[in-house]
Order: sequence, then structure tokens, then C-alpha cells
Amino acid sequence: MSERNTHINDNDNKQRAKATKRDIISRVKSLYGILFLLALAVVIRLVWIILFSPSVIHNAAVLEDGVYRTNIVKARRGTIFSRDGEPLAISSLRYKVILDFGSEGIHQADTNQYLKSAERLSKLLAAHFNEEDAREHGYKYISAEEYNKTLTKEFYREGKKRRAYEIMPRTITIDEWNMMQRTFPLFDGKMGYIYGSTNDNERIYPSEDLARQIIGRYDTLIIKDKDKDRVIPGSGIEGQYNEYLKGVNGQKKEQWIAHGFWARVYDEDNIPVQDGADVITTLDAGIQRMAHERLDSMLRQEQASFGVAIVMEVQSGNILSMVSLGSGIERGTTYSERVNNHALKTAISPGSTMKLATTMALLEIGGYDLDTKVNTEHSRPGKKVKVGAAKIEDSHDVAGKESDGNVTLIEAFAHSSNVYFAKAVYEKFKDNPAEYTDYLAKLRFNDYVGLEAYGEERGRLISANDPKWNTKGSTSSRLPRMAYGYELDIPAIHMITFYNGVANRGRMVAPRLVDRIERNGEVIERMPVVPLVERMCSQKTIIQLDSCLAAAAQRSIHRFRDLAIPFGCKTGTAQVWSVFTSDSRIDKKQMENGLNDKDKYYYGSIVCTMPLENPRYTILVGVCKQITTESTRHFGIDVAAPVASDIMEYIYTTDPSLHYILESPTQEYTPTAIKISAEDIEVSEGKIPNVKGLGLTDAIYILERSGLKVTHSGSGKVKSQSIPAGREITSKDLTIHLNLGR
Repeated sequence: MSERNTHINDNDNKQRAKATKRDIISRVKSLYGILFLLALAVVIRLVWIILFSPSVIHNAAVLEDGVYRTNIVKARRGTIFSRDGEPLAISSLRYKVILDFGSEGIHQADTNQYLKSAERLSKLLAAHFNEEDAREHGYKYISAEEYNKTLTKEFYREGKKRRAYEIMPRTITIDEWNMMQRTFPLFDGKMGYIYGSTNDNERIYPSEDLARQIIGRYDTLIIKDKDKDRVIPGSGIEGQYNEYLKGVNGQKKEQWIAHGFWARVYDEDNIPVQDGADVITTLDAGIQRMAHERLDSMLRQEQASFGVAIVMEVQSGNILSMVSLGSGIERGTTYSERVNNHALKTAISPGSTMKLATTMALLEIGGYDLDTKVNTEHSRPGKKVKVGAAKIEDSHDVAGKESDGNVTLIEAFAHSSNVYFAKAVYEKFKDNPAEYTDYLAKLRFNDYVGLEAYGEERGRLISANDPKWNTKGSTSSRLPRMAYGYELDIPAIHMITFYNGVANRGRMVAPRLVDRIERNGEVIERMPVVPLVERMCSQKTIIQLDSCLAAAAQRSIHRFRDLAIPFGCKTGTAQVWSVFTSDSRIDKKQMENGLNDKDKYYYGSIVCTMPLENPRYTILVGVCKQITTESTRHFGIDVAAPVASDIMEYIYTTDPSLHYILESPTQEYTPTAIKISAEDIEVSEGKIPNVKGLGLTDAIYILERSGLKVTHSGSGKVKSQSIPAGREITSKDLTIHLNLGR
């Protein structure tokens, strides 16, 4: 029984052990299953977090931005240079200094030491960024007390609320920053690295107001109007060549290293910056500066409204100087380049300088020569002559009391006879006035001359075929007045371009303001010389026009300084009827209802070519002013000629190629005579002989023997001749003018 029971108990134990084992295995499997499911859930959650969760993506981006950032690196804007290398507009590296009040240096600083340093720094900042500096740079002046208040307030903020603070009211130069690091407390490094500096390119103009209208601006202005905003694009060279000047911005990745401070790090997406190219203008800084100063002085003296002075290089059309000065609020006090570019944008009647174009038309299509006579009827102030429907007078009796009133074309040009040119043009073209107006149109007096991108005003010349021709007046009134510079409006740039074409032997070229574009000293584009009119007239006419300019210069030579070089010129004076841009209080009031005869505004001008033989420079000066009891002078010879004289003297002094070069003799030479005789002159058949240095009698003998007609002015020996020696004699009735002097 006991054995049987024992066997039964053993079986029960075995069964219980197996059950326990199965239970344990089952539980382990369940636990593994649960753990597997938990692991799978974790993996799925991680995948969801990494790939799909928007909140996690956002938080990662915030973290990334908090440590790294991508910044644009601005390109340095290219420099605008004068032709002689003087910078006219340049981007200068400027610094912004930022104090980090959360830095360890300030956080651990002794309070008394900091407060003493802050007080001294405040005084130095107020002294450096003083009231005069604030006015010059256009910011609000900050006193030492205000600086100290800011420095103290930021220091006492709670640690986490401290911030980086831009302490200076404007950007500073590298020289200023170096000085401050040496001498200003807190910037001297004694508290450690407590500040940061960022740099910026600021556009500066080293010569201030010089040529500012030509340089212009590159930024787009938005002017708020009631109806809609007006967008004004960039202007001048800055605007026209902005694509070259602005360069290409780069890109850099930065890492946060301290409160308010970042350092650049390497990244494949970093893009190197490409700085802007440089623009080399045609302007001569010396001529521009001299013309600016001299014109400014004349405008103040005459209490004028505005003035222009332009110098143009004959063959290339290069503008060496373009000065445009307009009056400030009170005439006679302040004049600025920034009022308006009158040289390009102000179109008014030119007056007698137009007589060169009229002379060209009379010689070229009117059948005239320099000896063609017209009866001026002894016209003078108070004695008007009726021509067509117009009543015209001269400033003086050109013919003289003892004469019959007839004068030649060259005499009329030299004396600037309105009556002569009015009669000549009216009688010649009254039956077909379009022949005359079309010829003037060929010379581009009703068009642009190539600077419309700079705001150039188009010439306003009405064709006789236009219905407007008879709107205000008729041929009998318009044609005579047009002959001496009325009934058309042109800006100064048109007149000098025309005269420059005559000086260029009849080839009119467009004015050039930019010569080339350079990058790192290499030329990447050169601007071409652009012809406007290849042949204005025949060479015979050009030679005769040279004689006219020489005769006019000789008549007015006493009004110029003793220039060491011969020149040609023509003055002009015209009453102004067209309104113009002005900041002057008086001018604005006068022009509210348009100008009239009682306002007495006049434009006095002069155009010169130099030297007389083979001209290389053309100079125009114009002054617009109102006749007042305090200032009555208004003729071109009075208000414009002195400025032109100074400009020509400066050009002659600074251009060595205009001076005669004496070669050293290879052997000793003793002259046998001190007088040049006619027998010593070699005359080549068909060529203009050189008669300079001869007496008048010998010169006339030689020239007339060569088949030339001779006119002359002055006394003494021949100083210059209107037609250079060696030029071919194109016709038997060619006239040459001689200037005599002692």
C-alpha cells in the first residue's frame, strides 16, 4: 500500500512539475511577446517622430536656427572714377559696434570699475559724435548723460534679459574703430571680449557735390502720393550702370558662439561674393572742379538762377566737364549740383550762338559766301527794322554811321547782327521755309544727342511742314526770329554738340560720359564713339565757319584774359520765356503763371573752340539770371565769357600737348635777320601757305597770290590764321581770316 501510494505521489509530482514548466514557458513567451510589441511600438514611434511628426520637425528647425544661420554677403559696389583716376563715388567699409551686456566680461566686472568706465566712455562718445557730426551725417545728437543712462540701465538688467546693444549712432570708419580700441574704455579689451563688430558698405562721394548730377543715385525712390505711389528709378551713371556696379551677393553659413555673436563655418552651400565692376568716366576731375568753382563764383556775383559749364573733347565726344548749378532758396547765396541738371534737362532759346547754324545753312544751301552783303539799315537800340512781320534791332550799328548800311556775312557774324541774319534767312527761305527747318533738323536741333537715358530733354524745333507752325505766328514772324536763336528751345548739351561737330570738321559725334568698365584692372567693356551726323556740310563751309569763329573771337578778345593760344568763339544772349526748375523762392513765384516780358529773365552764353587751328576742345558756359536793380549785367560776353576764359586758361596750362616744343639745335646757329620776309616763305601750289609771323602786307600778298580772299583783325604781325597751313585749297573764292597781334 505504501509502495503504491509512493508511486502515485511520484506521478503527481511529475505532473505538477510539467504543468509548472509549461506555465513558466507560457509566461516567458507572453513576456517576450509583450516586449516585442513594446519594441515594435518604440520603433514605430521613432520612425513617426523622425519622419512624420510636424511638431518635431518644427522643433528641430528651431534648434538648427538657434545654432546655425545662413546670411547674405553683400557685394562691394564698384567705384566710379574720373578719367584721371580720382574716385567720384566709392563704397567705403564701415563698422557697426555692438556691446554684449550678457558677455562674461561685463557679467563678472566689478560694479564700481564698470560704472567709472561707462561714465568716461559716455563723455568720449558724446565728444566724438558731436552736434556738428550729427548734422553732417543726419542723425540725432546723443548727450553724455543719455549714453551713460543706457550703459547703466543695460548693465543692471537681470542676467537672462541682458542683450547685445548697438551703442554708436552711425557706422564708423576703420580709422575711427582703431582709435576707439586704443583709447575708449570697454573697447580697449581690459574686460575681455565684450563687443562685436559688423561691417557694411556705405556709398560716399569724396568730392561731395562735384558732378553729383552725372553720378546720380542707384536706389529706387518711392514717393507717396494721394492717388498712388510714384516710383522713381535710379539716375545718372549709378542708375545706368547699376548692373555692372552692384556686383553679385554671396552666401555664408554662421554658427552661434555667444550671446549676439556668430562665426562663419565651412559649408558646401557657401557662395563667394563677386564685387561690382568699376566705371571709368570721361570726366576730368581737375577741369570739373575748376569749372565748378569758377561758375559758382559768377552765379553768386550775378545773383543768378542757374548756370552750366561743359567741356567736350572734339574727336571723341568725351565730356570732360559738365557742371550744372542751381540756386538755393535765396539767389546769390547757395548753389548746388543737386537742384537740376540744367545742361541736359533745361531747354530754352539759345540766342545768338544759333547764328553758327544759320551761317552754315546760308553757306551750304543758301548760296551765300563770307562776302555776301545785306543792308542792316543802321539798326541799333531804339531803331528796329521790320523783317516780315517781325520787328528786330541790333545791339549797335554794325555798319557804322558813315557806311551805306551794308555788311558782309563774316562782319555780321563777328558783330552778331540780328537784322542781318533775320533778313538773310527770311528773304532766302520765305517761299520754302521747310528747306531751312529741315536743314536744322538734320543737325538734330529737334532730337536727342544721345544722353536721353540721363534725362536729356529733346530739342524743340517746329518744322515748317508741321500744322503747329502757324498756330502761334506764321512764316513771316517765326522765320526771321529763328535765324538768330528764338522760336526753338534746346538744352545746352545740344548746342555744344553742334559746335563740337563743326570743330570736328563736320562730323558730329554723341557726347560720351563713360569710357569703359573695368574689373580688377581689366577692361570688360569699352564704350564706342557714336557718330550722329557723318557730314554736316562741305569742307569748304567748315573752313568758312572757322573764319567766322576766329573773327568773332578777335572782336571780343579784349574781354578775355591774355590767353597764350588762339581760339574761336560765339556769344549769345536771349530772353527766357520757358519755365525751368529752381529752388529759388523768387524764381518759383515768377514762374507760377509763366514768364513774361516784365520778368526780364535772360540766358547769356558763349561757345568756344580751342585751339583755333585743329581744335581739340569745345567749351560752353551759360548763365540764366533775372535783371534786377542790383544786378543788370546779362550779356553772354559779361556773365559767361569770363568763366570760359578761365576754363580755357586752365586747359592750356594743364595740357602740355598744346604748347610749342622747342627742339635743341644740333649745331650752333646765328640768325642773319630778325624779320621774316615774304621771300623766305615756301608756297606749295594748291596748299594753304603758312604766313604766321609775317607783317600784314606780306601775308596778304602771299595769300592772294595763292588765290585766297583775305580778311583780318587786330594789328601787328600775323599770330594765327583761320585755315591751317598745308590744307588743300578747295575753291578759288576761299576766304582766310588772319589774327594780328604784337
